[in-house]
Amino acid sequence: MASARPIVAVIEANATDRHTLRSLLSSLDVDVQDFDSAESYLASDGDGLGCVITDVSLPGMSGIELLRRLRAMRICPPVILLGEEADVKAAVTAMREGAVDFIEKPHIDLAIVRRVAYLLDHAQGLRH
Repeated sequence: MASARPIVAVIEANATDRHTLRSLLSSLDVDVQDFDSAESYLASDGDGLGCVITDVSLPGMSGIELLRRLRAMRICPPVILLGEEADVKAAVTAMREGAVDFIEKPHIDLAIVRRVAYLLDHAQGLRH
């Protein structure tokens, strides 16, 4: 029996950015689920989740608040936060809260696919 593909959740308020992330991740053997808010993500079924990619600046609950909520709920998929280049404070906070990475938005096309592939490969190695 073939195993289910890992799910990558993309949480981004901007529809164009969500589409870009979906396109970038299409080269990986994953199912991408996208959400326009942290609240809509939390309302979904997160079963089989391999990784979460979330913008720091979301309407309503921020990406960092979502990270804190996931940790408090003991839901611990790897979380990558996306933010602006000059947002050093958010990057430091994200890492302190348990994010596996903080990628500056202008550089997502260079870094996101490699980072997600690494995280999923590493997670699979731990399961076997």
